[in-house]
Amino acid sequence: MDDTNARIPGRSAHPNPRRATVMNCPYCTSENLFPDSETDNAWQCRDCCRVFSVKLHGHIERGV
Repeated sequence: MDDTNARIPGRSAHPNPRRATVMNCPYCTSENLFPDSETDNAWQCRDCCRVFSVKLHGHIERGV
């Protein structure tokens, strides 16, 4: 079995079910994101050099 992806750092190397998947940095909208190795559930933006996480706090009533 080829383990090439396991040796490449970044999104495919360390899947984490507790890390929310994001497509863009909330600060600069870059797609240049990588899992933060020091924080279990955060992302690094390589363009604006910020580390951030996303947390779901729950659901609200629609009031329809």
